[in-house]
Amino acid sequence: MGQAKGPLVSLMAAVEGSAPLIILPHDNPDPDALASAAALQYVLRELAQKDSVIALGGIVGRAENRAMLTYLSIGLVPVAEVSFEGAQVALVDTQPGRTNNSLPDGVVPIAVIDHHPAYSEYPGVPFLDLRDEYGATSTILTEYLEESKVEIEAKIATALFYGIAAETQDLGREATPADIEASHFLFPYTNKRRLSKIENARVPREYFRVFREAIDRAALHDDRVVVSVLGELQYPDMVAEVADFLLRLDHVEWAAAIGTFNGSLHCSVRTTDRDANAGDLLQRVLGAKSAGGHDQIAGGRIPLGPDPAERVQKACDVRHRFLRALGVDPEQGKPLA
Repeated sequence: MGQAKGPLVSLMAAVEGSAPLIILPHDNPDPDALASAAALQYVLRELAQKDSVIALGGIVGRAENRAMLTYLSIGLVPVAEVSFEGAQVALVDTQPGRTNNSLPDGVVPIAVIDHHPAYSEYPGVPFLDLRDEYGATSTILTEYLEESKVEIEAKIATALFYGIAAETQDLGREATPADIEASHFLFPYTNKRRLSKIENARVPREYFRVFREAIDRAALHDDRVVVSVLGELQYPDMVAEVADFLLRLDHVEWAAAIGTFNGSLHCSVRTTDRDANAGDLLQRVLGAKSAGGHDQIAGGRIPLGPDPAERVQKACDVRHRFLRALGVDPEQGKPLA
């Protein structure tokens, strides 16, 4: 049995009562969101005997993310099967009013834990822990785990360690001293064999076809910006994978990938410029409520109509707005391949 202290005291007070608790990460959750949700569930169960469910909006499509669920026994319940009426809701790695989560309109969460900048003021939320100076939400949860003094389960430690590593590219992107300290704290408790299976998850043949098409469709602008419009996606995280991949191109400072999934246009942006703000830039491109991020990484989505021609045009419009926001002529691109 652990003991609450620091922010945990306020968190414990917020979740008091017999109402069921729903932990809600952002839709199509990445490793940071999955790990944060699983760790919050564990800490609340061990520290306050508070049971909860982790609700899934969207899908878990990326191979590494699916491997996390399998090897670390993270259980998710589809949002459609969850009743929010009379329940408490804790948001992790997202915030109220964002288009990237499935929080029903009118539902005020009892807790919001996130490492993204505050997108609004949330006066009605009892527990609010927003630390945009951190590279990962998993780092915040690691501090909760450490402060709680509960037994550190290997699967939770492995999830948090991988969540930080994936979000910060092995502590090389937007990592802070807090992220480094959290990783060092977690590493002795991790299951190295399961961690390796997650990091090297097997992928289907279709995965390589998508990357080939992403390269074929990529255009290089001003020798510093590369953009690929992917068309229809198998899963929404594909845009993030492609953007990360394209940013490895020599001399490129900005990379973006755009694609459609389930009636929405998804866009991921990456940059090597530590002084830039990719989140602000993408908010200007997609709209303030439709995107978010940090200095070097951003993502967002906007709804699309049913007309295929309009979908293609919308993707082109987003590509043009992104390039113009960087001061680049959209018409002057050259094929990457």
